[in-house]
Amino acid sequence: MVFVPAGEFWMGSDDPNAESNERPLRKVFVPAFYIDQYEVTNRRYKEFKKDHRYPPGEDDLPVTFVFKCEAEEYCRRADRRLPTNAEWEKAARGIDGRVYPWGNEFSAERANINRRVGQASTNAPNCQPPLEGGSKGKRPGGSFPKGASPYGCQDMAGNVWEWVSDVWLDKNFLGLPWGGEARGIIRGGASNYSQLQARTSYQGFEALGATCHDVGFRCAMSAIPKWRHAVPSATR
Repeated sequence: MVFVPAGEFWMGSDDPNAESNERPLRKVFVPAFYIDQYEVTNRRYKEFKKDHRYPPGEDDLPVTFVFKCEAEEYCRRADRRLPTNAEWEKAARGIDGRVYPWGNEFSAERANINRRVGQASTNAPNCQPPLEGGSKGKRPGGSFPKGASPYGCQDMAGNVWEWVSDVWLDKNFLGLPWGGEARGIIRGGASNYSQLQARTSYQGFEALGATCHDVGFRCAMSAIPKWRHAVPSATR
């Protein structure tokens, strides 16, 4: 895991082309935490779920087809949890509001995503088939080291979508939840999506009872400070 210190960071986006759920760009405080440097792999997930099946040779690829409740249970058994939406975004972009984990300009050599630009929003069911001429599917964690986040997290742009702990409720014109069904939030884009979804502020949504071939996760845990207690001197 990598350490992300406590403090404020710029969350969201003020880009006029950003989705409404990304806006506004605002400062958010997040306590210190740890987060996995890499996405959870098939090999690690099978240690938790013995009947997990995947194609031969994919031991070290990110696990997918994982329901949110399964990801939560995996983290819980490891004495961890899913990152919050804010934690995930801070780990991905640092404190300066950058568009991608590595900076503000897209670079094809830094992320496992489809190279096409004009893809539709994923604020809808996200199970999208790979596009011709795009990436070659999932890759082992760290295959794009130049795309590391400021804290050293790998593959926070592309590879597979990642569950976070928050849920999304659609809002009315006053910005208040209007009573629709809650959906899970997935972050980071995937190998079959474009640079639009790979932005650090982008949020995809998935039904809580659904998953897909490109939905995985990583774990987080709160950082608890160790206070040094002074030993009182002996009374004379």
